Amino acid sequence: MPTVQTNEIQMYYEEYGEGPPIVFLHGATADHRLWAEQAKPLASDYRVIVYDLRGHGRTGGSERASYTMGLYADDLGALISGLDLDRPVICGLSMGGMIAQRYAAESPSTIAALCTIGTMTPEILSRSEWVERRLFPTVAEFLSPAVDPDRVMSMMFQFHEWWFDEEGLGDLEKAERIKNDHAADVPEVLDEELEKIDDVITSYPSDSIDHASITVPSLLLYGELERAMQARHAAYMADVIPVAETRQIPNAGHNSHVDNPEFIRDSLHEFLSIAASDRYGTERSSP
Repeated sequence: MPTVQTNEIQMYYEEYGEGPPIVFLHGATADHRLWAEQAKPLASDYRVIVYDLRGHGRTGGSERASYTMGLYADDLGALISGLDLDRPVICGLSMGGMIAQRYAAESPSTIAALCTIGTMTPEILSRSEWVERRLFPTVAEFLSPAVDPDRVMSMMFQFHEWWFDEEGLGDLEKAERIKNDHAADVPEVLDEELEKIDDVITSYPSDSIDHASITVPSLLLYGELERAMQARHAAYMADVIPVAETRQIPNAGHNSHVDNPEFIRDSLHEFLSIAASDRYGTERSSP
């Protein structure tokens, strides 16, 4: 089982193909399997690396009492260093995109390009986001000492079902089939790890990312069927990152890498070809 030492843990990863490296980061509570299935066709032109984030899949948990986006970004940096990757492209979905943003802002010289998919920034960009990302987590935290934790979790799920259109999540049945067809022995995320992961996401609006420091070409994707929040945050990043573009993924929800992987792969091919040339007005070698 291939692993690499990242800080105090052994990070599980898989890789396919040869060429310029691309590292894919999955979303919260997921693992490498969906990217492994959907990104493999890129291996004809690139060295594709997929890995399980701390607390997920075959990487598993750690003894740390809590996690932060900064820690996850440090893990990504340790993976890049441990595998001796020369300025890889980093591509993150949802929580993976949050980590990729943080890393790209802090270590832009170590990567060739950034791609985010269906992700958010720490900024609160609308009133409805304030309700979702600030008010409701605060209420849940207030209730947790007096109410059974399982009840609090149930309330949160009920809130999300009421607040959001489930169509925006994408084809969850297809995602589950892919996961079951590939490495079905991957362990489930433990409850104690779920709590740490949830805390990272709910505290994310308190983070600070200097998007103007992301000096590499950036492709910011979001699904057509996702909530408007993802499009707002892609537009926000495009306004702040010096060299960036947004694209909407047709017929795709939040699991866009399952709903329309062909569009993502084609967009990456085109974007990286442009980024490798001088069409952005920058001097850079092929990523």
